[in-house]
This record gives sequence, C-alpha cells and structure tokens, in this order.
Amino acid sequence: MDNGAVSVPTHSGGGPAKSLDSLSCIIAELEHPPDDTSSPYPRLHKKTRLPQLFTDTVLEMRSWGVIVNMMIPFWDEYQSSVAAFGFQFCDLRDSHWWVPGPTPAAPTPYAIRCSHGSGAQPSPIRFLPNFGCARNTRQQDLFIKLIDKGTAEDQIYRYLAGCKVLYHSSAFPCVLPPTAIIGSPYKFAFVAMPMWGTRFDITEFNTLREVFAFIRCTLTGLSFLHDHRIVHRDIHETNIAVNWYCLDVQQEGCSERRHAHYRSSDALYALFDFDLALQLPPSTSLKECRRPAYEALYGKADYHPFDTAQCERHYNPFAYDVACLGYLFIYHFTEAIPVAPLLAILFSRMTMHVSDDRFTAAEALAFFRGIETGLPPDVLDSSVALKRVYKALFDPEIYWSRLSPEDSNKWQSYRPPPLPWTDRIIRWLTTTDPIWRVVAFVRRSLHI
Repeated sequence: MDNGAVSVPTHSGGGPAKSLDSLSCIIAELEHPPDDTSSPYPRLHKKTRLPQLFTDTVLEMRSWGVIVNMMIPFWDEYQSSVAAFGFQFCDLRDSHWWVPGPTPAAPTPYAIRCSHGSGAQPSPIRFLPNFGCARNTRQQDLFIKLIDKGTAEDQIYRYLAGCKVLYHSSAFPCVLPPTAIIGSPYKFAFVAMPMWGTRFDITEFNTLREVFAFIRCTLTGLSFLHDHRIVHRDIHETNIAVNWYCLDVQQEGCSERRHAHYRSSDALYALFDFDLALQLPPSTSLKECRRPAYEALYGKADYHPFDTAQCERHYNPFAYDVACLGYLFIYHFTEAIPVAPLLAILFSRMTMHVSDDRFTAAEALAFFRGIETGLPPDVLDSSVALKRVYKALFDPEIYWSRLSPEDSNKWQSYRPPPLPWTDRIIRWLTTTDPIWRVVAFVRRSLHI
C-alpha cells in the first residue's frame, strides 16, 4: 500500500540516523544494544538490555499509578536508542521535563509555540510516567506517549501513519498524526506526535468566526475518522488540541497572543488520543453499525447521549460520536445561536433521540459549510458572549428558545421532538438497579 509512511529497519542505536524532518511518520523497532565483549573471557561478557516497564502493560501502569521516580531511569536508558531515529528526549529532572527555548516555524501538523522575549530559558512540564517530551532534528517540540503493542490504539496510529493527507498542511483533516512509532523489544512502543496546545478555554472565543473555526475543524476531524471507519469513543474538549501552545502561562502577554491566534486564519483544532478508539472494517455502514451497548460507557460521560438509557442491547458508535460532539457544541455555543440561527438546526440534527435520524459526521460538516458560506464577513466578525449552558444538554428547548419567534416557527419541522412517553417511563424505572436488571433481561431475552 502506498501509505506515505517511512518504514525503518530495526535499529539499536548505531549507524546513520533516520530523521523526523520530512512530513511523514517513521515506523521502526528497537533492538537491545550489543553485549559488552571487552573482557577476553566469554563467561564475563555483560549482556546489555533496554529496560522493561514495571508492569506488564502500559494500561496497568496507568491504572496502578507507578511512582514517578521509578520511571525516570527508564526514560534515561532509552535516550540514546531513540536518538538514532532523529529525536531526543528533553532533560528530565526534578520530576519535570525541561523543554528548551523557541522553535522555528514549521508547516502543519506542527504547531506554533508562544514566544517569550528571547525564550532562552527552558520551560518545565510536569512529568507523568507514560508521557514524555522530545525534540526532532529541526528543533520542533514533540509529545511522546507510551502505548501497548497490538492494541486497537496501536493499530490506529499505524494506520494514521499511512494517511498522507495528515502530513500536508494545505489539506490537513484536523486529526493529530504520529510522526514516529518506535517499538521496544517488549510489549510497548513510543509514539511521537507534534506538540499542540490542550489547555484552552472554549468560552474565551470572542467572535462567531472563532466559534466557526472550532466547529469546522472538529467536524472535519470526526468526518475524516469516520470515513476511515475509526470510532473515537471519547469526544471531549480535553481530547481536542489547538495548533498554538505556551509552556509558561505566567509570562506577560501570553493571553493576548493566544487570543490573537484564535482570531487568525491560522487557527486549527484537531482531535487526538485514541486509547479508547476502535477501527472497524471499511465496509461497515455508518448508519447501520451496531456494537454492544456496554461500550457506550467508554470515555468521559459529560456529553454522552442517552442511546442506551432504555437498556438497549446495541448502539451505533458512529452516531454516538456525532451526538457527543453535538452536545459539546450545545454546551459551549448555545449563546451563539442568536447570531447564527441555523446552528440550532445543526445541533438538533446531530443529537436526535433516534440515532438513525442523526446526521453523519460528513452530513453535519456539509450542512455547517452551507451555514458558513452563507454568512457575510461582518456577521462572522460579530461578537459573541459565550457561556456554558449545562441544562441545554438535557432540554433542547433551551437552545431552541434562542431563535427568534419567526425562525422558530419557520423551522418547526427541525425542532427536536419530545422524548416518547414510553422512553420516559423506562428511563425512570431503570434508575434503580433491580428494575434495570429486569428490563435488560427482558430486552435481551426478546432480542429487542
């Protein structure tokens, strides 16, 4: 398959280095360094081995909470081995990664780092056992994640490494790609990704143009994933990154530079983090796909729809992703509806009670593009005063009420329908565990 990935032979640290300079992804496997044979007596030769994790898997390490100091020597021991592939871990001391000064400009998928005057001093990032910081040979900041080999996450990163469009700035599909996947001699691998910003507040957007950039990018990213039959299963603002980051929020002027980036045409947002994601066969129908209902519990529950609240046996994970993103929009952007009324229809069609009636991600993106192209520049530059509207997640009448009476009447057919009384009763009954078990047993027995 012509996938654009750079497949590198196994490498133990010697020989010419492969670089992350080109906009593609290196895929390689580490080997143990050669044994120390300096002694003339073979029995005294020392075997040199790269360190293992303190647990069998990365998942267990995250679950058990490995002591930070136990993992610092682990990262140090892999320093020289990964350097052969064109990137070097940052300094690790005092329980922090110390990321060097400014980075040169680079095309997407690399992000823009905030500058602080000369920027000569390194900036600290708190150390977490399964995450690291590094730089490539062009001094671009990288984020390193430990993942388990052979998992769905590993498969998805390797698949994304073969998607050329992720490495072309002119058609970037708003999904953060890997720039290197380096397998260890054990059951884990290092995944390097461009460092983007994750600490941003959506309610800081001041204009409709900023809101629309966020909606466009996230719908583009979700549409791309679904086109490749990847279900994210953890749609949340903490899994959305912006292509601007600052490693020292205390510096004067950072807030102004951040807002200036939000307002600029360079602002991009991308979906990332695939530890709960799943890739299904290419022939899978986006409308008819069904997965076991218990999988709907995966991920952060803030924006989960009620697709399994009536003890359903199955659910559609693609429609579930769309609804999660729709509820995220409702939570943050309800107050933007008076300026762009058609957003109410978009939100409604993304979060319909019946999952089969929802937009697919591609349909939602196409509908949104129609909204965006239909608005003049002065409207896009209109000010918006965003605030989080929690109750709108449970009562669509709240965001629908932001429409003018004329628009509300004109678009009555798009108004979210009330929840059927049967669903209301079942949801009320199943709030207690014994009745939930009975209803689930009946549905399972009758295959309904």
